[in-house]
Amino acid sequence: MSETRNTSRSSIEISEEILRRIRNGQYLPGDALSQYELATEFETSRTPIREALRFLEARRAITLTSTGRAVVTVPSIRAIREAFQIRAELEGLAAQLAVDWIDDKDLELLAQHQKHYADALRSRVRSESGSDWLKFNAKFHSLITQASHNERLHELVGELQGSIVSNVLGFASKMPPRLMEENIKQHEDIIAALTLRNGPAAREAMATHISRTTELVIEWMETRR
Repeated sequence: MSETRNTSRSSIEISEEILRRIRNGQYLPGDALSQYELATEFETSRTPIREALRFLEARRAITLTSTGRAVVTVPSIRAIREAFQIRAELEGLAAQLAVDWIDDKDLELLAQHQKHYADALRSRVRSESGSDWLKFNAKFHSLITQASHNERLHELVGELQGSIVSNVLGFASKMPPRLMEENIKQHEDIIAALTLRNGPAAREAMATHISRTTELVIEWMETRR
């Protein structure tokens, strides 16, 4: 492919779109990303594609081999435990802080995200397809960190999501229905604590939810291996 093709889309824009796909489960850990196919899709040369992939490698979202092959990162069990442990602490703190700032409008929107999340998750159980539940799960968690009114905390959670956490959440799509219902209930517990403006309860509910998700993801990965 010629390097003189249209390069109107910047490498940063391309990297953000690829990262979005990783976060919503379109690309799962271990998936190979073709530079040729990406360049064709984004109607650009391979130069911004290579730059975008280097950005993503720096964020640990992908791994570049010595031959330039890009693979969505498959983190180790230890890396997953460490990342989710940090996530539980950060998002637990965010939930506790959010009780002082979250208003009725935010709570209504959070409930909408939760309904869409639950519907999409249950639909996935029936159809074995789709990744909308990952999108609404991300919206659910993002709204709470934003409601904490702590910008640095929100940034740190976002950075963590852009590395290991997002890469493995797609594995949660393999959970059996019983465990998915458990996950839905945990979200509802978080909303209940926020509605009651109970900071410690909100923090505990969020930390418990993330810790339980960690166990499920690791259990599935170990079974697969």
